[in-house]
Amino acid sequence: MAAHTITRGRMLAAIFAAPAAGLLATLAIAAVLPLAVEVKALVFALVGFPAAAAAPCLALLARSGARAWAGSAATAAAAALALVLA
Repeated sequence: MAAHTITRGRMLAAIFAAPAAGLLATLAIAAVLPLAVEVKALVFALVGFPAAAAAPCLALLARSGARAWAGSAATAAAAALALVLA
C-alpha cells in the first residue's frame, strides 16, 4: 500500500479554502437557528473554532487536490445560499 502523500492542491485547499468554508458554514448555522443573538454568538464560538480546525484536516484527507477544493467550494456555496435565504 502506498504512503499517503500530500499534494500541493490539497495543501493549498487546507490552508486557504477549508477554514473559510468551515467558518462560513458555522455562520450559516448560527444565522438559521431561531435563537437570541447572544446564543447565536455562543453557538458560533463553540462550533466555529472546531470547524475551522477540522476543515483543513478533512481537506488533507481528500483523495486529490481537486476533491479538496470541490468539497470546500460546495460547503461554502451551500453556506452562502443558506445565509442568503435566511
